[in-house]
Amino acid sequence: MVQHLLKFRTRQQPYMVRLSYRYEMRSALTFPLASSLAEGSFTGVVAAKFFQGSPLLIAVITAAPMFGNIMAMVWSELSRSRRKVPFVNLLQLGVIVMIALSALTAFLPRSAGAWIFASLIIIARLLASGIITVRSVIWRANYPGHIRGQIVGRITVVARAVLAMSTFLGSYWLDRNPTAFVFLYPCAAVLGGIGIWQFSGVRVRKEGQDLRRQRVNDCQLALSEAGETTGVDFGDGDPRRGLGVFFLDAWAVLRQDDQFRRYQRYQFLSGFSFMFFGPALLYMVSTKMTDPKREYLLATVVLQIIPMVISLISLQLWSPLFDRVHITTFRVFQTSTSVIGQTTLFVGAILNQLWVVAVAQFVIGISNGGGDLAWNLGHNDFASGDKAATYMGIHVMLTGVRGCIAPFIGAWLYQIPWIGCHVFALSALTCCVALYGFAQMSRHAPRKIHPHRPQTQPEPVTAVR
Repeated sequence: MVQHLLKFRTRQQPYMVRLSYRYEMRSALTFPLASSLAEGSFTGVVAAKFFQGSPLLIAVITAAPMFGNIMAMVWSELSRSRRKVPFVNLLQLGVIVMIALSALTAFLPRSAGAWIFASLIIIARLLASGIITVRSVIWRANYPGHIRGQIVGRITVVARAVLAMSTFLGSYWLDRNPTAFVFLYPCAAVLGGIGIWQFSGVRVRKEGQDLRRQRVNDCQLALSEAGETTGVDFGDGDPRRGLGVFFLDAWAVLRQDDQFRRYQRYQFLSGFSFMFFGPALLYMVSTKMTDPKREYLLATVVLQIIPMVISLISLQLWSPLFDRVHITTFRVFQTSTSVIGQTTLFVGAILNQLWVVAVAQFVIGISNGGGDLAWNLGHNDFASGDKAATYMGIHVMLTGVRGCIAPFIGAWLYQIPWIGCHVFALSALTCCVALYGFAQMSRHAPRKIHPHRPQTQPEPVTAVR
């Protein structure tokens, strides 16, 4: 165990990644102290217990991260001609400002305060989606592909551990004194500012060369607009294409890359199943399986801390597999775990047993550990280097689309008496369809090539792209 923890030290990483790794680790130890308070499960518990929110309000808060994902392609385009780290820092600053302002909703009438609280969380998640999108570009530039999964896994483990600790302490504080809501959010925002300062030390490899090339493209484009022929193909790297052309480029990717389109189809179903049962689970645990106005800690432990802690533990087990196999093969293993977890969740809901729901959350946490890696890095198995941001933007935006639909359908169905807890069975069936699709794709998936491992036989002829 100790030897495994020592692998997290900066000196244990390859020399070329140590600088970025050091600053990202320091940021992971502090910024999640603030961002955790905008997480769907914790904010949903606050809305259900502090504001006595309705299932609709909880569905809105649960969907907040997905509203942000709709902005992914916009953030990708806006960051194209800018230095990535300062851009991320600006978004991080916006997140902690929204979190600090959330404390003021406690002084408003309860109904109005609840919806303003939800609005601030949505804005925070809009900004956070930009952090996720641009950070994937930084990771691709700074960490070689054969170790990227393990490096990102270690950073994610630390960030999730801090996030779990902060939500645990926050919910414990609210159990002891519900009015502590007023102080909790501003204090967390101040601590999150330290994480912004640390992340500002990250340097993106070869970013200067990329920006100089883009400036040359700008000059060539200016000449072209003046009527002079340059013969330069600006392509995906042109920072002046505009969002309209960017969306057309994304549409072209989905139209031309058959394998990526199929992958997104099954990924849509897999993600839909998780978002579908989210509001129902949160409302059921917060208002029916625990005290409706207290027991913040118990509800938060079951809804967020158990799956979060288990995901960060299992993430290190998923990382070596992720680095060895294609993303579609990886998704077969990860989605199989999801099906087991969601089926157990249905059993717990039918029996009205919180401990069974907790067991289901344990299994779902194992699935989430692999899902975090696949969600952040899986598109790289389809994208070429110059298209990575576009592929990630498509992936995040489609996540947002399903996230703006699934929670509301799930919350509506849960309130229908003859459906109720069977919402969890529907989500498990949807996940089974996604599993079947990933299994079909994985049969033709190429193997990954490790740069330090000689290939004993040629790669399959079938290409993914």
